[in-house]
Amino acid sequence: MRIGIVIPSFDRYADPEVFRRLVLQVEALGFDSAWFGDHIVFPADRPDYIGSSWLDAMACASVGLGMTTRLKFGTDVLVAPYRNPIMLAKMAATASLLSGGRFMLGLGIGWLEGEFAALGSPPFANRADVTEEYLRVIRQMFEEQGDLSHAGRWINYDQIAFEPKPAQPLPILVGGNHPKALRRAALLGDGWHPLFLAPVDYTRGRAEIERIRQEAGITRPFTFSMSGSEVRILPEAKVLLPARSAALGTSYAPAVETGDGGRQKYIGTADQVREDCLALGEGGVEQLVIRFAVPLDPLIGPDEHFEQLRLFAAGVLPHLS
Repeated sequence: MRIGIVIPSFDRYADPEVFRRLVLQVEALGFDSAWFGDHIVFPADRPDYIGSSWLDAMACASVGLGMTTRLKFGTDVLVAPYRNPIMLAKMAATASLLSGGRFMLGLGIGWLEGEFAALGSPPFANRADVTEEYLRVIRQMFEEQGDLSHAGRWINYDQIAFEPKPAQPLPILVGGNHPKALRRAALLGDGWHPLFLAPVDYTRGRAEIERIRQEAGITRPFTFSMSGSEVRILPEAKVLLPARSAALGTSYAPAVETGDGGRQKYIGTADQVREDCLALGEGGVEQLVIRFAVPLDPLIGPDEHFEQLRLFAAGVLPHLS
């Protein structure tokens, strides 16, 4: 199982020096990839747990690629309807080409309605249909040769050239936990990248995607990825609840998973966290992307984050690859 890290790019972490230290440490400690979440603007009625200061995910990934030689970078995940798909395809293809194929494009439908309105994006209610059309456009830009045309509901073009193509296949990972997201990933993606699933639920989702792909005759390579809940390595076994409130689970992700007498999964000793991660691998996760901090987290600041990376790399990472 390959292990990636969500590098926080918000609030206290939206700082050039902290960003540089984190990127370089993630590469030096042997992690496979680094990922960045996506918010652009923040309506007044936003949930209080997401904060209001975020760096741009594509810019972070591009700068990180230029700072490193081995580490892969991905988006966890970009909200597809926020961006013109041709422009996004150009940015992603350029990042992939200049980095030797180290960029992965994660895309989802989004969940913060006020952000859609502020950006002038297509209507929030249509975000799933918009995302699917944009995915088709991006795939065409990456894969088809010659003059390209598309007549759709949300975007139209006729006889355009898109060059250069990515130097090698650029993985498009589709986020989402809903059954419709599984179908979207199976038919239009190169991977599935849901959020905070328990192993049994991931196994069911993987089986459904494999069924859909087989029925559709799709044979292109596919990555079973997951954006995992926050991780915390503790010096001794005890129950510790994270900063993420229970309400977060109801807005765009399942509620937190518990076990071991009420311990939240992925928060515990190195041995406990290792077993939690191994269970996800047994459930079908090939690429696990973990996080040590969430917005407005009062317990994990930059210094604690550096130490958590070190503890995970020493006590957990060697047993997962």
